[in-house]
Amino acid sequence: MARADRRPPLALELREVSKSFGAARIIPGVSLTVPAGEFHAVIGPNGAGKSTLFNLISGRFAPSSGQILLGGQPIEGRSPSVINRMGLSRSFQITNIFKNISVFENIRCALLGPMGAAYSFWRRASAWREITRETERLIEEIGLTARRDTIAGSLSYAEQRLLEVGMTIAGDASVLLLDEPMAGMNHNEIDQFSDFLRRIGEGRTVMMVEHDMNVVFTLADRISVLVYGELIATGTPAEIRQDQRVRDAYLGAEA
Repeated sequence: MARADRRPPLALELREVSKSFGAARIIPGVSLTVPAGEFHAVIGPNGAGKSTLFNLISGRFAPSSGQILLGGQPIEGRSPSVINRMGLSRSFQITNIFKNISVFENIRCALLGPMGAAYSFWRRASAWREITRETERLIEEIGLTARRDTIAGSLSYAEQRLLEVGMTIAGDASVLLLDEPMAGMNHNEIDQFSDFLRRIGEGRTVMMVEHDMNVVFTLADRISVLVYGELIATGTPAEIRQDQRVRDAYLGAEA
């Protein structure tokens, strides 16, 4: 009798995914699996196609060929809003928040769609109370309770990134795509933000693009290396450190 397969289900699967813009083939064909609950980092030099890959997964771009599965369901060609409702949410390299309203209002706006109130003015008072409770819970989770009523544009850069991630996880997305979440932070902010990402990653699948190798090798369960749109290696941090192809193509002395 065959032993039951105890491997975790796949949160994301890419099957020979490619993307071309005219004659320029940015992603020639990437295949990758990300098990549920994994913290997966994608690294590579500038221009390697990392953000393009995230755009394909999150629905901003449709792939030229190949298949993308979220929890076993095909999502290639679907709109970002549909993919978001299926449980995947994404942050961007450039902070993407509403800078003229408070932290509380930013989080509440992010919750309206997932909690079914985005296009409904006439809602029961109990429904709005539920949204308010969830807003307060999320603000506490991201560590901005003391800044609840602060206008978002007046937050520090690191606090704005915290707020953006809070908006990303609104609606309890099970899969998070984080595109260079620590870009522009100083060492102290990076240390604090790393602890925050480790905390919110519990019970979720996280796929992150990041250039800080200390962060990558500390947080990631597995790492994929993208060079000129091609996936040259995927493995544990120890395996990636020792991979000669990665050392030659990207890590160099950092390995």
